[in-house]
Amino acid sequence: MATNKFLTGCGLMVALAGCGGVSGIPIEKTADDFSQTICSAAYRCCSPETLMGNSAAGMSESECETKTAANFRGQLQNMQNSDTAGRSKYDQMQVDKCLASLRAAECSELTSIRSLSQVPDCGGTFATPLVAAGGKCQNDFECIAGVCQKPMNASEGVCVAGNTTGGACNATDNRCAPNLTCDPRDGNNATDDVCVVEQDVGGACVDNFDCKMRNCAADATSGAKTCQAPTAPQCFYGGGCSAAGGRPGAGALLLMGLFAAVALTRSRRTRRSRTE
Repeated sequence: MATNKFLTGCGLMVALAGCGGVSGIPIEKTADDFSQTICSAAYRCCSPETLMGNSAAGMSESECETKTAANFRGQLQNMQNSDTAGRSKYDQMQVDKCLASLRAAECSELTSIRSLSQVPDCGGTFATPLVAAGGKCQNDFECIAGVCQKPMNASEGVCVAGNTTGGACNATDNRCAPNLTCDPRDGNNATDDVCVVEQDVGGACVDNFDCKMRNCAADATSGAKTCQAPTAPQCFYGGGCSAAGGRPGAGALLLMGLFAAVALTRSRRTRRSRTE
C-alpha cells in the first residue's frame, strides 16, 4: 500500500481547535466507521492471499481496524486542513452513501473488484472542490476542474486541467487530467509515460495499466491485446489506497476513493512492478 504522507495528529493542528470537530468533520467517528465496515467485509469475504497487497489490511481483523482507522484519520485530517483553508468542503452525505454501499455489498461483489474505489458510491473524494484553475492547492480534490500539479517535493501547487489522453505524464509535475491514469509503459524509460483511459474487459490495450482490472493479454491467434478478466482471485481491499487523494469519479484512487485511487505517492518502481 502506498505510504500515507498526509498530515496526522492533533500535534500538527495547533492553529485549529483540536481534532475531529473543526468545520464539522467528525474525524474519529468517520475513521472508526470506515475501519470497522471495511475490515469486517474484508475478513468475511477475502482470502489472506488477496489481502497481502494492502498493508492496512493487517494480519487479523483487529489489526486491520487499527491500521485502517489510522490511515483514514490522517487522510481526514488532511481534508480538515483543506476545509478550514477554504479550498474544499467535506461531504458527509457521500461518506454515508459509501458506508451504506459497503455494508450492503455481497461477497461476490467485493471479490470481483480490485480496489475500494470500485465499490458503488465509494469512487469519489467526499469533498466539493473550491479552487479554480490557476489557484493554489495541495490536493487534487481541491481543484474544481482539474488536478493539483506540484513541483517535486513542494507542499503546494497550482490547479491545472491536466494532460489529455496520449499526453506525457509523471506522478508530480506533469499530471494527467481527472479520470486518466499515468501509464509507465515499459517501466524503464521515464520519457514514455503516457496518460491513458482505463478500459473495461474487451477494450484494446498496450499493457496492464490500460485495463481497469490490470490484465492485458494477447490473443493466441491474432496477437491483438485486449483487457481481460483477472485470472487470480481479487479483493476490494487488496490494493493500496489513498484517502482524499483523488478527483471524483472512476479515476479517484479512493477513496480508499475519498480515498483511491490514483496514488500520487506511489513510486515509479511500485507502478512498474504491478505491470510485470
